[in-house]
Amino acid sequence: MILMRNGLKRQLFTIITFLILLNLASMALQSTKAANFSTSQTRLNSTLTPHGPIIIKNNDNFSDYSLPGSGTELDPYRIENYNITTLNNVGINVLDTTEYFVIQNCYVDAWMVGIAIFDIEPGTAEISDVTCKDHNFYGISIGASQITVKNSIVKDNSDNPGIGIYLSDSTEITVTNNTYTNNLCGLYVENTNSCDISYNTFADNIGYGVYLLSNTNDNIVHHNKFINNYGGAVMQARDCGVNNMFYEASSEEGNYWDNWSSKDSIVPIAGLADNEDPYPLDENLIRLASLYFLPVLIALVIVVYKKRIKKKS
Repeated sequence: MILMRNGLKRQLFTIITFLILLNLASMALQSTKAANFSTSQTRLNSTLTPHGPIIIKNNDNFSDYSLPGSGTELDPYRIENYNITTLNNVGINVLDTTEYFVIQNCYVDAWMVGIAIFDIEPGTAEISDVTCKDHNFYGISIGASQITVKNSIVKDNSDNPGIGIYLSDSTEITVTNNTYTNNLCGLYVENTNSCDISYNTFADNIGYGVYLLSNTNDNIVHHNKFINNYGGAVMQARDCGVNNMFYEASSEEGNYWDNWSSKDSIVPIAGLADNEDPYPLDENLIRLASLYFLPVLIALVIVVYKKRIKKKS
């Protein structure tokens, strides 16, 4: 009998140890995902070169500005290291091109729009490590497909309409690891589908952090931080579209909402879509509810162990 009890104790110890290790592994995986959320966005070089507006209306215009690069996928034209502070309507405007290009490490302060990209060949552009601020209309405006906007700061676009980033008539735009703050609206999406909006901070925007209009479909909003948008209202995002998701399906992880007290419950999203974030995260982008299962499982294992002991007795 003693040997049998010792055997059961060893089994109990093994099971509990396995559960603890499983939980630690899960936490490590979530921490790795949270590490994607960089806190080192856009440290602009203090020696940026002052430059006038850059207006590119076709492929030939790239050579007008003596840009580095050759326009290929491996060697794109580079609009980089510029301070574009201007009273022109647009700071950087690219449209109707098929060449590859990147806009990186730039500061843009124009009258109406900081950076505008429209009607270019899909997958040929990237915006990275820029700061766009103090525009009357949009910090960044995109009407194209398969563009990435990352590691950037868009702020203080607070005159009507005062939108941080405006996506219109676009598909498969990746918006990741950016900060949108003190705009009338952080991100405004219209007639746009299949975009990935992740690891961004939407903070202190006067209106919604994210606004998806009725003609936006199949967009995914996940692993973002929503902080004090819409005057601290309960619902900091609005969705009027179809099949948009405020969580990542593969990980079952949503977003962080600073004013949502019950982090393990569903967060409602404003708008006609009647959407929700079923998997809210804490400020470190870890799903707290996933941490609760360990003590429950251990308790169940102990109960089963005690019942087996009684039966053997």
